[in-house]
Amino acid sequence: MKNEKLVKQLNQNLADVQVLYVKLHNYHWNVKGLNFFGIHNVTEEYYDYFAKQYDDIAERILQLGEKPLTTMKSYLSIAKIKEENKTEFTALEVIKNTLKDFTYLAKEFKKTSKLSENEADLTTQALADGNVAWLEKAIWMLNASK
Repeated sequence: MKNEKLVKQLNQNLADVQVLYVKLHNYHWNVKGLNFFGIHNVTEEYYDYFAKQYDDIAERILQLGEKPLTTMKSYLSIAKIKEENKTEFTALEVIKNTLKDFTYLAKEFKKTSKLSENEADLTTQALADGNVAWLEKAIWMLNASK
């Protein structure tokens, strides 16, 4: 496989995004307190964004002639973003936890961008760079909310 490292990294992104998607739903449903409404709304925006990214990443792997991971078991086996088992959160907990995951994910998409650049794969690089830009803005906003 010509682009083995890149596809492996894309599958890493795919697994992390899927676990984060579920985690954001947990925050969305289970945040409590005065800032419930704001956190409830922003986590919905976040998981909607990542639903699209999940599909786009998997389709990009297919476009590269490879198969994306497709099971929760496979995602959980490689994801660096961990599931959240708690079922009640303050707004500050959601902000801090999301900030940690977004910071990690931005670094991972930068790796994807670099690998794409090395392969002269401008399409995958654009996908990764778009995610970096979105995440960096979200990180800035989350930091301003602490």
